[in-house]
Amino acid sequence: MDQVSVIIPALNEYYYLPHLLESLAHQTYKGQLQVIVVDGKSEDNTAQKAAEFANRFDDLLVLTAERDVGHQRNVGANHAKYPYLIFFDADVVLPLNFLEALAAQVHGDKPFIGAVMHMGEKMSLIDYASLVAVYGLGFLAWLARMPFINGDCMVTTRANHQRVGGFVEGAILGEDTDYGFRSIRAGAKYRFFMRPHVIASDRRITELGVNRWTLLWTWSRAFLKVKRHGPTFEGVEYPFGRYGKPKTRKP
Repeated sequence: MDQVSVIIPALNEYYYLPHLLESLAHQTYKGQLQVIVVDGKSEDNTAQKAAEFANRFDDLLVLTAERDVGHQRNVGANHAKYPYLIFFDADVVLPLNFLEALAAQVHGDKPFIGAVMHMGEKMSLIDYASLVAVYGLGFLAWLARMPFINGDCMVTTRANHQRVGGFVEGAILGEDTDYGFRSIRAGAKYRFFMRPHVIASDRRITELGVNRWTLLWTWSRAFLKVKRHGPTFEGVEYPFGRYGKPKTRKP
């Protein structure tokens, strides 16, 4: 995997996005890297902040698109020029060897869809217990031929993305899980990468005002709903893009 296009949909991510871009700029990866930020007409300076990294990458593209995560990912993929695609949420941070370690595990050009383990910023015993529960359920889902894809980091090929027609647009929740299911039905191989991992923020718990177990229950129900009926388009309040300033953290 020596040519990668990274696609980051962003909406009001002025505080989070620079941490991700900084960690991408410090990668030990030696291959060709294209970074595409697709801003959903943010109400803050997200696009301008992304543009400030122009001198940190050989190939950085900052685009503006309609506010919709599926649509923004599709716009980014349409501008991708490399055969491997990685979709990141804007609130993750990468270990310095993330791309190098991932590239060492990906060979050939056959379509695949991959998920990557994510860890929290600061892990307590409860955090580790909930993480074990999450991936325990994920293993059971895999045994039931329902492998899950977590939207904070999805790895695939441009060929697979084109084959499935990209992400469903207009969905509030479940567009990432649906993308995974459709990829597998189209013949893509499922892969789960235990290492490397991404470091995800805990803002969903904070913003939704729930504990980890409630969030796990909510996600499990949503996963099964997507399997049966597809992504959710209405009737759900989800505060995407309306998050507050995070705690200071280092890539």
